[in-house]
Amino acid sequence: MPLQVTLSLVETALGYALRLLAQRAYTEKALREKLLARFSPLEVEEALSRLKGYGYLDDRAFARAFVEARKRYGPLKLKALLRARGVPEEVWGEVVPEATPEEALAVLRRYPHRRDKPRAVRFLQGRGFPLGVALEAYRRLAEEGEEG
Repeated sequence: MPLQVTLSLVETALGYALRLLAQRAYTEKALREKLLARFSPLEVEEALSRLKGYGYLDDRAFARAFVEARKRYGPLKLKALLRARGVPEEVWGEVVPEATPEEALAVLRRYPHRRDKPRAVRFLQGRGFPLGVALEAYRRLAEEGEEG
């Protein structure tokens, strides 16, 4: 009889997890924490393994979509945001692109009121771009201003 109760609870945990995933995407860590508030660790692990088997729970896909939706941020900020959501380092290490001055320049162009150097560089660093990339982007922006 205890086996039936466990299977029934696993099905309940799986149903709850599917309802959560229908509302928004979760990382494995976040979904595990949410399920552990209601179910035992064994039931949670079984439900998570089934979800992974079905392809409904994929940290790589979550990280790719997360990065794609946040193009205005640099790699340092993206890595910090993914780390905070529980995405493993090997996943965000391969998903987050390296910073380029072109990307930083595109961000700067969207905010024309940030034209003085200290403000522009601080702004880009706050968006997660490394100092060297921020300085190069500002240099290119200044060159465009001189040409135009």
